[in-house]
Amino acid sequence: MALEMKYPRLFESGTIGGMRLKNRLVMAPMGIMGLVEDDGLLSQRAIDYYEERARGGVGLIITSLFHASSKYDPFWVDGRHFPFPRLDSEIAAIRLNRLAERVHDYDCKLCVQLTAGFGRVAGPRYIRSGPPVGPSPIKNYWLPHVILRPLATEEVEDIVASFGKAAKLAMIAGADAIELHGHEGYMIDQFMTALWNKRDDKYGGPDLLQRMTFPLEIIESINSATRGRLPIIFRVGVEHRIPGGRSRQEGVELLRILEEAGVAALDVDAGCYDNWYWPHPPVYQPPACMLDMAEQAKAVVKNIPVMCVGKMNYPEVAEAALRNEKADFVIIGRGLLADPFWPQKTKEGREEEIRPCIGCHDGCLARARRMSLSCAVNPACGDERALHLSPAKIRRQVVVVGGGPAGMEAARVCKLRGHEVVLLEQSSCLGGLLIPASMPEFKRDLLHLKNYFERQMDKVGVNVYLNKKARAEDVLAFKPDVVFLATGAREWFPPVSDVEDPCVKKAVDVYRDAGLAGQRSVIVGGGFVGCELAVYLARLGRQVTIVEQLPELLESFRSVHPNREMLLAMLEKSDVTVMTNTTLQEITKSGARVRLNGKDDTFLEADTLIMATGFVPHCEMLEDLSANVEKVFPIGDCLRPGKILNAIWDGFGKARVV
Repeated sequence: MALEMKYPRLFESGTIGGMRLKNRLVMAPMGIMGLVEDDGLLSQRAIDYYEERARGGVGLIITSLFHASSKYDPFWVDGRHFPFPRLDSEIAAIRLNRLAERVHDYDCKLCVQLTAGFGRVAGPRYIRSGPPVGPSPIKNYWLPHVILRPLATEEVEDIVASFGKAAKLAMIAGADAIELHGHEGYMIDQFMTALWNKRDDKYGGPDLLQRMTFPLEIIESINSATRGRLPIIFRVGVEHRIPGGRSRQEGVELLRILEEAGVAALDVDAGCYDNWYWPHPPVYQPPACMLDMAEQAKAVVKNIPVMCVGKMNYPEVAEAALRNEKADFVIIGRGLLADPFWPQKTKEGREEEIRPCIGCHDGCLARARRMSLSCAVNPACGDERALHLSPAKIRRQVVVVGGGPAGMEAARVCKLRGHEVVLLEQSSCLGGLLIPASMPEFKRDLLHLKNYFERQMDKVGVNVYLNKKARAEDVLAFKPDVVFLATGAREWFPPVSDVEDPCVKKAVDVYRDAGLAGQRSVIVGGGFVGCELAVYLARLGRQVTIVEQLPELLESFRSVHPNREMLLAMLEKSDVTVMTNTTLQEITKSGARVRLNGKDDTFLEADTLIMATGFVPHCEMLEDLSANVEKVFPIGDCLRPGKILNAIWDGFGKARVV
């Protein structure tokens, strides 16, 4: 049996309009913040980023959104800086041509996503040169005190015309298709939705078909400018899943209208910014979380293919979606950030070598908002050329102390570069904090990452010593040239009496053994560790209360908006009691005394008090080793407690240059 026959449908050719694709795998459109030049043109980093995914075997790449017009969204700074790709000039087309040529070298097709703009979802960071614009004077999602300036009829008509011009530039540049950015509550979606469109001109009205005038004119504009040579894919949410938003019934009618308008394919999902954990599913969402949207679309349209999206980065899940005729093409987004070679590895039967996406959004959203797009588990994402691993000029003896994600990544990279690598782990298995973190069923993607790293140690040939609590002399016995200290962190407890009482447990220990938590448990600390543990225990039937000293839970995690919002929703659904602005004052045999708002004390009865109050570095041996080894690098939590991104990036960054 040929290797590819394990997943025959994934690697079957297909067509969208007149565009033939070598397989059924499509790269999702994802924002490339930080990968564009100051004027909104594609940078070489962006071209390298897309070329790496083409090299990895995907059949179609749908680009990040490109602004068909940069005249209306208030994103220009001093008339020169535009933070998103735009396709409204010949020089922009020249850059796009460079990308198209690189992608086509791998028999991969290029689809350019065109947007009308952000409207109500324009972020505060980007609102620089005036108020955001939209169909109607409604509130901005991020800044409710900011009201959108409604676009005049002639301005909407100008935007419509800009789509035809942009599509023609895309065609000249060598693009193979256009996708319209019509989902998630962006500008086109706002025009289509009664909740956000209050217009009384030709672009508004109570009837869906009236509100569809804007996208239908855009489709006509593109077809007229390109003479119908570019297939048009329409990305749309079948339902918004918010009060007053698009219902599934209306979504079904919308799909019929789009098919009648001549679109070549539908790319369907659900949700919007108000429940961002649907269009941007975090770790808590199950695989194929929006496949039902594609299945619904398949039941409605008759003659065009439907593309599914939403945590489809599991080969067996993707294959089943096609085999069971729930979709015609599979779109993978963040799975291709984590591993650009997902298609090639899947085709060759090397699924266990796929570096898994963990749904954290720390690299692709949080980091992208501040700096540039990347990935927590793949530091080279978005900077492929600069961070390409090269063989070491001098082969060194490397010892890594600690088998968590930081240590394993350092060991992996050092071995790939040609060094001799020994890894010492004090416990009986590799994984570090990935082991307890992956215990809840809604965090099983972390188990995939742990297993990936374990297999990589064996594949690349790292010499692993388990049950080895290393002392300085043990490390020096290997005569190392380089030592990586990845010894992790220890829990930090607040200065409260009786913190050593048997009823007090560490959050990490309870993750490992939920039986340590009594029927009534109080968790001190409302960060991700405490909140996820609360949901985990509540789902096991425990009565859980979270005590958090800050005004809100997950206060410092707003940059990972989808994860934060979904976890808060999970807490509410799990009936977890939440006490914010509350501090722990005293621990007793029967519970804890806490103080609300700095003045009112109350007693919480509990069998177990669980501390989720943070970590402090645990970095023994640094001084002793530094006196005897040329290069000693503390990495991961033993340097500064952080997230998986910090651990992996520390390991990768130091290992790539030794």
